[in-house]
Amino acid sequence: MSERRGFTLLELLLALAILATLLAVAYGGVIQFMQSRSDLDAAINAQAKLRRIVEVFTQDLRSAVFGGLSATPYPSGNASISFALIEGGAGYPVLPHDSGNNQSFKQAAEAKIVVLAGALSGVGIARGDEVLMVNNLGDGVILPVTRVNPVGGEPNRWHVVHAGCGNTIDYTPNTLLFRVRTLGFRFDPTTRRLVYREGGGEEVPVAFDMERFEIHYVYEGAFGDTVTDPPGGAFTPGYDFTRPTGAPPYQVAEVATGKTYTLRRLSLVLEARFSSRGRPVSRTYTAQVELAANTQYQAKRIVPCE
Repeated sequence: MSERRGFTLLELLLALAILATLLAVAYGGVIQFMQSRSDLDAAINAQAKLRRIVEVFTQDLRSAVFGGLSATPYPSGNASISFALIEGGAGYPVLPHDSGNNQSFKQAAEAKIVVLAGALSGVGIARGDEVLMVNNLGDGVILPVTRVNPVGGEPNRWHVVHAGCGNTIDYTPNTLLFRVRTLGFRFDPTTRRLVYREGGGEEVPVAFDMERFEIHYVYEGAFGDTVTDPPGGAFTPGYDFTRPTGAPPYQVAEVATGKTYTLRRLSLVLEARFSSRGRPVSRTYTAQVELAANTQYQAKRIVPCE
């Protein structure tokens, strides 16, 4: 009859030690996987958030009137940008001042346009609207409409009145007037929010917990060479992109060589910080946005009315 014997205490302890080691290894692997998955999920969410912000931003910017940037409602620089979107279809032809004098046209607080309409409802422009007037030189001005009325004795002629400021820009043949919607984006590093504003309305937050939102202006030369945020002194006209007061110039010239560079695109840099496993992690997203071009009109400079 064979002898039956069980585990000795030493063998049992050894087996438990091996089991504990295997469990520890397996548990460590699971924990490491879960930590990596947590970091990955947070990174993916952050990238998706930044990508959505860029999509909203670029969708509006690509529709900017003739690719022109403006200073209304915000000056355009590294932390803010403004532009205008067409609201009223094709532009209305603008007529010269009655005196025929260009200076009188620039100072006039109204613009006379040609509209094939017998009633105000057919004009498509009303009090409270904003209009953009662009001349054949590429100069544009944003005008706040205070009144629209027919020109006496002249059918299909209408006065678009913008009391308080003049037409500002020179009159040229083929000057056009468009009903537009002005809008802008601004990043506030104190609150870490990206805000949106339309015309004279209130600011609306579109993104929170942003660490960085930078806009850089890429100018391109005749042979494809580029310069970003051309510094004053080395280029003319000079413009302070970090503390803007208006809109960047459409073209700049390098002082040393005389080479001309034209604003072609924007370079965006966004950074978001998020928490994963109790520690902060940052993710950065970059994008390039081509500015719209028009073969007949190009808004090289858009200014507020004066």
